[in-house]
Amino acid sequence: MLKRIHAVIAAVALGGAVLVALPATAGAATAAGPSDLAVSPSPVVVAGGAGTTATFTYKASEEGAARLVDRDGRTVRLDPDPAGSGAYTAKYGFTFRDEPGVWRLQVRADGGVATKEFQVHWTTDLDFDAAPDVVDRGDRLRLTGALTFRDGAGRQAYDGQRVYLAFKPVGGSYSRVGSVTTDRDGRFSVERTADRTGWWRAEFAGASDAEPATSDSDRVDVRARASRTRITGFDASPEPVDAGKTLHLRGRLEISGFAGWSGYPGRQVKILFKPAGGDRWQHVTTDWTDSHGRFSADVRARTSGWWRAEFAGATGAGYSASATDYVTVRVPRPTPPPPAPKADTRIVQFNASPEPVKYHK
Repeated sequence: MLKRIHAVIAAVALGGAVLVALPATAGAATAAGPSDLAVSPSPVVVAGGAGTTATFTYKASEEGAARLVDRDGRTVRLDPDPAGSGAYTAKYGFTFRDEPGVWRLQVRADGGVATKEFQVHWTTDLDFDAAPDVVDRGDRLRLTGALTFRDGAGRQAYDGQRVYLAFKPVGGSYSRVGSVTTDRDGRFSVERTADRTGWWRAEFAGASDAEPATSDSDRVDVRARASRTRITGFDASPEPVDAGKTLHLRGRLEISGFAGWSGYPGRQVKILFKPAGGDRWQHVTTDWTDSHGRFSADVRARTSGWWRAEFAGATGAGYSASATDYVTVRVPRPTPPPPAPKADTRIVQFNASPEPVKYHK
């Protein structure tokens, strides 16, 4: 039930396509009372500030007295006018000041009383989203949305209401696949397993005081789950290697299938390098796998660091990367220059004198 503190949905008269069944009474008249009570439109939907005018008719031999009674017992006096052929008609403009829900038209004439029930509705809005838009088969899909009603103050949360989830596959039609109840903010959220491509939407069946609502459709494409891939046997050699020498990089790209793992031919594999002390991988070169899934590349060794191979994935095949392989690059020490040549020397003259000499002299 809409609460005025929530300000909700549109006025509706009896006979609308609502989820909650209401007695479609034509009026409980006495034998001598009025007959053929009718309400138009039915239901009476209040959708804007100007409101909606409803027309009430009945037949009697005299004008009598007519009134409207809302769900809380508040009455509104009507002023009928003759419409010819023993019929009388009266009008009343419903606005957001009038309570939505079940109302009664009561007519007293010809010594009897007749009653006819009708509904007054406020309009509802239903927002909806299915995400992600593209998903692998078997993954989870989140369906979210919000149900609101319109009153004189604008859109208000419509809590505690059942919202149906409907799905239409490609080439098919919509069918309800579940339901969820709105929370205090009028919102709902539920997960479903993605099975096939199609359109999702939310449906609100309406209530005795609220119009039905259907959200826009949201398409979700479900793709076959990608096969797993892996890179095995990746190796960078020789280890260690002298700077400037050739480094050989080898490995094998494999894909999983019904028969297990097998080589994945004709696919591009990137070779990446991260220098020692660095934090970013750099693309060095690329190779394509052969008929057995093998790839190879030769590069010039320049500095120590980690090597790895990476496959970006393809249609029906997932991403994979090899284990890393660290290679130490040795930088040869420079050969010292030869020593400078030494000059030749000689003693060309030597003499000891006097000769002879006395002892101790």
